[in-house]
Amino acid sequence: MYGSIAICSGRASTGLCRSVCRILGIEPEPVEFHQFSNGNMMVNFPGGTVREKDVFIIQSGERSILGDKTDAYRAVSGDILEMLQMISALKDSAGRLTAVTPYFPYARSDKKDKPRIAITSKMMFDLIAAVGTHRVLAMTLHCPQSQGFSNIPVDQLHAYTVFINRILSMGLEKLAFIAPDSGSILDNDFLALHAAKGIRDAGGVPDITTGYVKKVRVDDSEKPLVRTVEGVDDLSDRVVIMSDDEILSGRSLILCAETARAKGAKDIYAFVTHAILSGDAVRCIEESPITRLHITDTVEFDVEAAQKVNGGPLSKIETLSVAHIFAEAIKRIHQGRSLSSLYL
Repeated sequence: MYGSIAICSGRASTGLCRSVCRILGIEPEPVEFHQFSNGNMMVNFPGGTVREKDVFIIQSGERSILGDKTDAYRAVSGDILEMLQMISALKDSAGRLTAVTPYFPYARSDKKDKPRIAITSKMMFDLIAAVGTHRVLAMTLHCPQSQGFSNIPVDQLHAYTVFINRILSMGLEKLAFIAPDSGSILDNDFLALHAAKGIRDAGGVPDITTGYVKKVRVDDSEKPLVRTVEGVDDLSDRVVIMSDDEILSGRSLILCAETARAKGAKDIYAFVTHAILSGDAVRCIEESPITRLHITDTVEFDVEAAQKVNGGPLSKIETLSVAHIFAEAIKRIHQGRSLSSLYL
């Protein structure tokens, strides 16, 4: 058995860290970051000892890149190095170290689909293990199989419960769960299944259909082509629910929404775990047929920066917190209990 829980975070996840600590009734460990004139960085822990404690270091491997994304890689790479330095600084004292990566670094780089490229998510797992980490806790990996890249235990959480609770709170029965691409079919079908169960448990009669948008990518330009909605011909009078693991430029979700609206969809709600929202994605969402985009706080969303991109207040983007899921997972890991029931 390890000592008490200690939690700290890098600068990419301070908000989520504070929320998790508030739920658990503890204070985050103080961390100092010093930037030298040559670009090097030093991490220091000026607080009390963490010797033999069960330490959880929270740091997402991505940020919302609102507006100019020219130097986005600098911020992301700096956050990754920040996390690795924090782990390395604590490894000689902590009883156990868990890297909590709400958005796992380079999660999309999970395959070798052209010659002479790196499978960077594998490299990230190797680096995290190499600096002394004992286990990884993440949420909604882009490819669940990438857990197999790791030589240390990996726990993957999901935002399903948060999404389903919000869907059920709408009090609707006639729904269509439309996956924005073939890769998100299973997640959307999962949400449809449990939404139907929730409606029945509440005494309702669910009228739910499912389908997916057939999307084609011809290059790496983030500009997919949409062909058609498969499995659904008529969406008249139905509320459409779309779900995906992350939103970058927003084009896939918007094209899916436009296709659904053309087929008669009444309202269109999108649920996305990781909100990167690069470039002018926020403005595009606000101008799209999407009624509301629900995102989580795995990636911190800068409202002021988003309003500058949009040129005014936001009306369609809402953040749902997953801090309670991470807090419960941290508590159960510390106590040596199962995480299975957290999946839904």
